[in-house]
Amino acid sequence: MHRVVGFFVVLNLCGTLCAQTKLKYYGIKSHYGFIIAHTPDLKPISQTNPYGFQVEMSSLKTSDKAWKTCFCYGRTGFSFAYFNYANPDVLGNSYNLNYFVEPYFTYKGPLKLSLRGSIGATYLDTIFDEESNPENVLFSTHLSFYLALSLNLNYHFNDKYALNLSANYNHISNGGQKQPNKGMNFPTLSIGIDRIIDYTPLRPKPEELKNYSRKWSYYFGAFASLRSADREAESTNHPLIGVMAGALKPLSGINGFNFGAELWYDWSDRKQVQQRELDDSSFSSAITLGHHFLVGDFYFLQQFGIYTTRPENIQSNWMYQRYSFWYRLANRWTIGASLIAYGRRADHMDGRLIYIIK
Repeated sequence: MHRVVGFFVVLNLCGTLCAQTKLKYYGIKSHYGFIIAHTPDLKPISQTNPYGFQVEMSSLKTSDKAWKTCFCYGRTGFSFAYFNYANPDVLGNSYNLNYFVEPYFTYKGPLKLSLRGSIGATYLDTIFDEESNPENVLFSTHLSFYLALSLNLNYHFNDKYALNLSANYNHISNGGQKQPNKGMNFPTLSIGIDRIIDYTPLRPKPEELKNYSRKWSYYFGAFASLRSADREAESTNHPLIGVMAGALKPLSGINGFNFGAELWYDWSDRKQVQQRELDDSSFSSAITLGHHFLVGDFYFLQQFGIYTTRPENIQSNWMYQRYSFWYRLANRWTIGASLIAYGRRADHMDGRLIYIIK
């Protein structure tokens, strides 16, 4: 407890000595949750309750330019989270460094509702080993990706402190770089407190700032990833490189639908074709159809992909889901990341560079 008190003494000094014109938040919170056994073979190692803590710093800008980024007030910042999976011999601990965006749904009065998306990197200190730790089919690389979605209630009991209660859905995976890679999904509840620097009440923005284009947009781009060749723990990573193109149609200020096509070449598939002497091509192509949210400069896409060509002896599924996050850097250039999944099984992640024509 004396460490927590000391933490907030430091934050009070920071508020006095380092005051800024924009709102600054410094926070600490605790987590407690459970692991989802999304396949039957995970049940034996999923009967624990992860717990941990998180420290973070963030800012909230109130300018019209910042507000138009998501047509809302929102915080952005960095957090460090530690999780203990209550199974030291098999699952160990994780250390997570993340970037997050947190738009507010409500901001009037002391009670505020927000949704946070987090993305970052995690270090796992206990991973799969064929001899010493064969049970851990969740993690096979020390460095992996961390994703989280959180629904938050923030209660400002004065202009300096806010109490927050959050429901969090956390996911850790190495993106298909090495196998086994079942990945961990673990919801948590968290409670914490924020120290706020230079708090000012948030006021409604003029309606004309919400104007949006109803015209079609067209995009094309490239994506790349690394995948393990044999889907085994010790296999070597191989590149996957692809191109894509499509169209985006707004339906409202934040909703729209999209369709397109993508083509990629997977050197890990080629390695499997060679090893297993298969009569398959390593090219895959698909048409995509889906929905997207456009919130200022952020795109959140949920798509179904239907294969037109694929290595059928390696990939038995004819359809997949793709979940993508794009951020517009400039007027047309956009960067992003996506996750491809088959039902409840995440397969791999990639990075994307997109050019959008409006």
